[in-house]
Amino acid sequence: MLKSLYLNLFTHFGMPGRVAPSDAPDPMISMRHATVYHYRGEADYAVEQEFDAKDCYLYSYDFSLLKKRTIPVRADMADLHVFYLLQGDAAVALCNDTGEIYTELPPEHGRCAYLPGGRYQLQFEAGTYCLFGFYFDGGLFRDGNERPFSFLHDVLEAYRANLPEAVGSIDFPAGEPTLNQIRRFCQHIKKGDIENEKFVLQELIGLLKLAKEKIYDAYERTSDPELLIQRCRDLLAGRIAEHGNAVRIRDVAGQLHVRHEYLSRLHQQYYQQKLNDYRDALVTEKIRGLLDERYSPQEVSHLCGFPGVSELNRFFKRKTGMTPAQYRRR
Repeated sequence: MLKSLYLNLFTHFGMPGRVAPSDAPDPMISMRHATVYHYRGEADYAVEQEFDAKDCYLYSYDFSLLKKRTIPVRADMADLHVFYLLQGDAAVALCNDTGEIYTELPPEHGRCAYLPGGRYQLQFEAGTYCLFGFYFDGGLFRDGNERPFSFLHDVLEAYRANLPEAVGSIDFPAGEPTLNQIRRFCQHIKKGDIENEKFVLQELIGLLKLAKEKIYDAYERTSDPELLIQRCRDLLAGRIAEHGNAVRIRDVAGQLHVRHEYLSRLHQQYYQQKLNDYRDALVTEKIRGLLDERYSPQEVSHLCGFPGVSELNRFFKRKTGMTPAQYRRR
């Protein structure tokens, strides 16, 4: 994958060397077969490691800074990124080129982001840091296989729409399990080995799955059945408002790490309504809202996630007793 993200370390550190200074500590991540540069500026130092794979571009930066520093960043094209602040004495801020903060990443946390081409800044407080990350081919997500990764949906939509502004996901914990998985990944990458490309892709997917698990643990896990079914309803409402009939209860159950049959029983218990009926009612309300706004049948079917107008008509007639045309003439 072509390199498209550049941290301008020269402005502060000067020209890099290929050999580590004798008094510099080892980097937190050792990236096998990476291109490595060592920077020294007064009492500060930095280590840059990069590895070019077919489906992603890996990098790791170790910094030791005596003062607050701003590092200029240039992105040559729009890409999907995953950032991890594996070590840090303070949060790192990603800013636009005027210093306005887009997002901050706390120590031992990660975040996914869409970055369009342009100029940015990374702002560091004095301290020691390890920033690991990768950007990857957005074609990895297609044919709806992104559904289980709800934390990526806004980021992927921004990427596909080629939006001019950066969009970030919620942050997720990146502690010892994440660090160990990244270390194992980086210790086994190889240059000039066709099997390595498959390995890199598998590890990339593994890190995204681990991020999904950490988000679930941090934000979604609950043993309270009433709270669980409320989260289910909220997730269904949010997704159906966006994707309509394409949303499946099984997808929400997968995100909540429970069986869809269990959610159905809870919904019947707490709301005296089948969960599928609640889901269909949300889709029906979305259709009604678009019909009231005078969208064409083709537009309504597309916006509501139906393959075509005939499927939309059958669904709406089954739920309301009227076709969309009859609803408009009522």
